[in-house]
Amino acid sequence: MIPRAREALNDLAGRLGSRVIPELTDPFTQADTGLVSRLMSLLGAELEQGVANRLADGEGLKTIFSEAPAAAPDANAREAFIASQPAALTLSAVTDWLDQGLDLLIDLHVWAEQADDDLNRRIWSFLVEHTERHKFD
Repeated sequence: MIPRAREALNDLAGRLGSRVIPELTDPFTQADTGLVSRLMSLLGAELEQGVANRLADGEGLKTIFSEAPAAAPDANAREAFIASQPAALTLSAVTDWLDQGLDLLIDLHVWAEQADDDLNRRIWSFLVEHTERHKFD
């Protein structure tokens, strides 16, 4: 059987909520246990979608970087990112790869705010999409 991390974490969170919390007498311990339960559920969601979300972010960055003017900063680094892929398809490797692109985006965004209104709008659109992709329900 292939382990399903999201299901396992949701089951554990449910047990905390339905069996452990009602047995606790201290309200602070109940609140802490409820928080742990909720965080376990959120972690399960992140494990389920984290790699896909980060890969989508990376593709969005590649599009922005490919459409940015050559005069924008870090052109060589942006080209290198466009040609790159994560070292592995693990959550940590994809996160490290995406972090490199997001670091480049910061400098590009600073430049675009002063020099390129259209690019600035596209970056803000990407950031809205990025935020929506990573929000927890």
